[in-house]
Amino acid sequence: MINNWVISILKELVSRNSVNPAYGGPGEKEKADFLQSFLENMGLKVKRYEVTDEKGFVRPSLITEIGKGDTIWIIAHIDIVPPGKGWESDPFKLKVEGDKVYGRGVNDNGIGIVSALYVLKQIIEHEHPLNYKLKVGFVADEEAGSKYGLKYLIEQNVFKKGDRALVPDGGNKNGDMIEIAEKGILWVKMVTKGKQVHGSMPAKGDNAFLKSMRFATKLYDVLHKKYDKSDSLFDPPNSTFEPTMKEKNVDSINIVPGEDVHYWDCRVLPDYKLDDVLKTMQTVADEFNTKVEIVMREDASRVDASDWIVQKTVAAVKKVIGVEPKLMGIGGGTFAGILRKMGIPSVVWHIGSETEHTPNEWELISNYVKNARVFLSILSS
Repeated sequence: MINNWVISILKELVSRNSVNPAYGGPGEKEKADFLQSFLENMGLKVKRYEVTDEKGFVRPSLITEIGKGDTIWIIAHIDIVPPGKGWESDPFKLKVEGDKVYGRGVNDNGIGIVSALYVLKQIIEHEHPLNYKLKVGFVADEEAGSKYGLKYLIEQNVFKKGDRALVPDGGNKNGDMIEIAEKGILWVKMVTKGKQVHGSMPAKGDNAFLKSMRFATKLYDVLHKKYDKSDSLFDPPNSTFEPTMKEKNVDSINIVPGEDVHYWDCRVLPDYKLDDVLKTMQTVADEFNTKVEIVMREDASRVDASDWIVQKTVAAVKKVIGVEPKLMGIGGGTFAGILRKMGIPSVVWHIGSETEHTPNEWELISNYVKNARVFLSILSS
């Protein structure tokens, strides 16, 4: 029974903590080991690519293939984000309630992993017809910028001109959203300098925290005023500029901080160049003795709506899911954005719970099968 097959795989995946080392986790090795063994037991050959990150963690990615002809990829990531707080069950132990499963990674990116495995199962066991060569990638480091995953694979010339890619790492509950464009992404560190003094004598110092707050407020207003275009392809339709994480600045309440550090998450419409946004940031930052440091950058990307991988995805979603899909852009970054910029037309689609990165992350067992059937329809069309 397919439900039992899906549950058995998810139990193994969820129990293997693959939180990205950038967020304090052990990385992908244990999960990659399981997946490699699983694929090999299916009779598939697996190529393993490993790179060691700056913390000394080995970051594995796996690739397998089947069939002949032009290549279509299905690419999923095997790293996850930390579980966070608010869980009603153990995030690393699969919880099953009818058609619903709970656990960190069951949606992000268990949707991609299990759906791809089911596609391979159908091709091998039931001789499902293929009109293309299918390559499946289970890849590291998506949650922290892909330096040790997809970008490393690109450096190894894994992808070829003429390839197309399906990325099941974004979608909605109805399955009627097909992502063909992504905003540019800037993660920026802001370091504001001042002079540390005793809290009772602030006039003798220069409160870096206060300067940082005033800087952030002004920058927020400047960016939203200057980069104010709207594009209905995207949701939200505008560029977003948000101050997010803040570092600890002092160890005691009675100390005026001499340095303050905070971060911004910016999602910028393709109409604007990220270099121009950075220049605007630095101009405002100079007024507040603040240094702008890029943490992560991904320029915007699009795939032409007329490309055959887009049109085949639209047709398959109509046929299998029974909905009229809408082509959209998003603010999040996926593997597709990286691939598009190197000339690989790529589509992001899945039907899923939309619970990625949340406590009590859940997914419907039936959705893994629906996703796989859409991909099989594309591969046989």
